[in-house]
Amino acid sequence: MPPSMGVHLKTEEVRASMDLGGDWLYRLDPESKGEKERYYDVDCDRSTWQVMSVPNNWYLTEVGDYDGVVWFQRNFELPEGFAGRCVSLRFRAVDYIAAVWLNGLYLGSHEGYFDPFEFDVTGVLRPGSNCLVVKVDSPRDPTEYVLVDDPHNLSTPLSTPYKRHWAKDLSIVKGHLIDAMHRPGAMTSFRQDGNTGGIWQTVELIGRGPVQISYAKIYCRIVERDFVPDGTALVTVDLELNNTTGRLATVKAGMSVAAENFQWDRVIHRERVVELQPGSNIVKLVVTIPDARLWWTWDHGEPALYRADFRVEREGQGEADDGTMEIFGVKQVRHDDATGHWYLNGKRIFLRGMRYFSSMYMSEITEQRLGRDLEEMLAMNINSIRIGSHVELEAFYRLCDRMGFLVWQNFPLHYCYSDSDELIERAAPMMREMVRMLHNHASIGMWSVFKEPQIYGLSNMPNNYGRLCEALYETGKTVDPLRWMHKGDYQEGVQNLMTGCCQPGDLDMKRIRIEPNIVEFGSHALPPFESLRKIIPEKDLWPPNWDVWEYWGFFYDLQVRYTKLDLSVGSLEELIEQSQAIEARTIKEQIEFLRQRKYAPVGSMYLYYWSDPAPVIGSGIVDYFGRKLPAYDSMKNVYTPVLVSLEWNRDPYVLGYTKIWKPGDLFIGKVWVTNDHHRVLAANLSWRLSGNGEAKPVLKRQMDLTLPEDSAKIVDTVLWSIPLDVSGEHRVTMSLTGADGGVLSENYFDFTVG
Repeated sequence: MPPSMGVHLKTEEVRASMDLGGDWLYRLDPESKGEKERYYDVDCDRSTWQVMSVPNNWYLTEVGDYDGVVWFQRNFELPEGFAGRCVSLRFRAVDYIAAVWLNGLYLGSHEGYFDPFEFDVTGVLRPGSNCLVVKVDSPRDPTEYVLVDDPHNLSTPLSTPYKRHWAKDLSIVKGHLIDAMHRPGAMTSFRQDGNTGGIWQTVELIGRGPVQISYAKIYCRIVERDFVPDGTALVTVDLELNNTTGRLATVKAGMSVAAENFQWDRVIHRERVVELQPGSNIVKLVVTIPDARLWWTWDHGEPALYRADFRVEREGQGEADDGTMEIFGVKQVRHDDATGHWYLNGKRIFLRGMRYFSSMYMSEITEQRLGRDLEEMLAMNINSIRIGSHVELEAFYRLCDRMGFLVWQNFPLHYCYSDSDELIERAAPMMREMVRMLHNHASIGMWSVFKEPQIYGLSNMPNNYGRLCEALYETGKTVDPLRWMHKGDYQEGVQNLMTGCCQPGDLDMKRIRIEPNIVEFGSHALPPFESLRKIIPEKDLWPPNWDVWEYWGFFYDLQVRYTKLDLSVGSLEELIEQSQAIEARTIKEQIEFLRQRKYAPVGSMYLYYWSDPAPVIGSGIVDYFGRKLPAYDSMKNVYTPVLVSLEWNRDPYVLGYTKIWKPGDLFIGKVWVTNDHHRVLAANLSWRLSGNGEAKPVLKRQMDLTLPEDSAKIVDTVLWSIPLDVSGEHRVTMSLTGADGGVLSENYFDFTVG
């Protein structure tokens, strides 16, 4: 049957569902004796078990920082709406290994913290009360942590357990949740403290007919004829159907496509009659969308979304066995391998990005909280978000679809993992599930396999890039052959540039190689005093107990060597002010430097990162408690789609610190304008150079400009031969206004003569 106008096949009422969230009983089992003592039995004595609200992360409860086994149990009665249906028990996510019993019968197990899994419980459910038991094991990784034999590390005033340690070969696939910077104990011998665990997303019963829709994978292609788009989109779907009847079944599989977030007076319907063998089957459904509306990032168009409803009905039944719904967008993201640049729907696009991690303990995050963060990112003109070494809540990706953020998703591997055959075997199914569960989201633009596979502080480094990354890349591409997949940072044109944090603050930026994709830039700073007091015990605040500060993320070695923080100041308030000022200026000048190099070679840049995911001294421009650091405002000022900025004549070219010229020097400031819009702009530039708070400028100029679309260019130069009798603080103030008089960009550059 060809695509046609038709009735929209709504699917919300096809399935029966029951949320099993609420109060569960739980019991800690640090000695792992629960199976021997049959905690899973229906008649197990649970009179001493405690109560926990589920979903939850046990770190956020009275259980706290615990690694090991916790048993969970709840009773439930099956509602009448499930009568005659096939019933599945679905877990949205459990951290980390789950073993499940229903009415004393073992159903199976699952490893991984982020992906859903389910069991067929049709023949196990009873009329009346049912007993569900889940054993959750969130263990400590057995790897050894080794003191880094580096003179800078060994010479810090920290006690040995608090000096830098590195894992030898992690094997639990939890990425940032188990070992990374900016978490409790990070970089010390206590790197796995703050352990996450529990049934942290929803549990539900799902009732369906004997033929069920297991998964619908949607591929969208912008159709071209002779290399020119013809205005249509080809939507092809692999509809995975599970035939549980035990015999050949003739079914009608249908799909309807309608607009989700825009006005469209059409519904496209496709229906096929197919024969299904018992077990798993894949049915291909195809529709063509005429005059297709494309999904764009918010700053280049509308993030148009379509809704696809799927139903499957056995011959002669007259009602659907099962139905499901997916939201998708029509887009094409292309990575140009020669330049490293990005093309969205055929247009080159510069990605003003942010790395995001909502929380280590993600059960505390709500859709409202995610929405608030993303609204603030919109206000900061961010158009792309990188999720590094973890997987966010499903609501995050759904919001990005609707709001127009392009997402670069990493698999949760970070730093010091084993490259063993056994780990590859366990990690590959998780890679497959991550790509499957996020595949249909319009916001997903590209993938990464491993956050930093070649960052390793010990000798005998595992060959993660050559072994683990290659194997997981192969696995991911079998699920998603269309999107670009990146194996690991510091390779394939991807670079981290954290001057004054993880790299020397006095790095000469004009003498290092810059790659096209800067997936981490930024710095670090102390949080506001009110937040720091919540992180560091009062007795350890001032003078600092450096062991305690290090445990909560200060990184003494980096602060002294790279940030060049002056620790001899007389008060905590002075130290905080100094630290925040360095971070704010460093981030501002990093952004200016990279955006002046737009497409030469920079095509994307991602700040590390939005907010601290735990109560630590971190790198977020918003701390864990929601307080904004000065870097927030300094970044917002220079992340505008149109930016005026200054390139100065100092050698070495160092970012973030006071710039000094001497009397008699020639000050040269090249005025850059970067335009990220896909349109030519008429603008007026004015700048003035002033000193020592004087109202009368030393120099000033005003001029009309025509800004080419999607460009970065030098438009003027500030030249000042500094008189011998001049000293003190000076500032170049720049303003760029549009043809309507509205401000496009305002910026400044401060320097000292002395």
